[in-house]
Amino acid sequence: MEEGAVLVKEAEKKIPMKIEEGKLYIGDMPQLIVDLETQENYIRTEERLISYKKRIELSPDLLAGKRANVLQTALEYYYTQACEIAEGIKIAEEYRQKANTTVREKR
Repeated sequence: MEEGAVLVKEAEKKIPMKIEEGKLYIGDMPQLIVDLETQENYIRTEERLISYKKRIELSPDLLAGKRANVLQTALEYYYTQACEIAEGIKIAEEYRQKANTTVREKR
């Protein structure tokens, strides 16, 4: 995967969203998972589940399909932030792993 590829999305393509058992799933991978009742939110990546502390508020009328353009704008905003966090964590973990390998090689 190219560096930063996770952030690339086509402007014309809508971000997939589904609601199951009180949870809102936004995007494919990474996927933002919003618990609509408890506000315990997560970012699911290929490797793990990351706790996401930002509060995500979407009104019931938006989720019901009213004002679709407003919902899409909100989803793009929250999903873009989640993708940036997931990418940043991935870069930090790769750097840490590389730094740990460098230290072992010098000893």
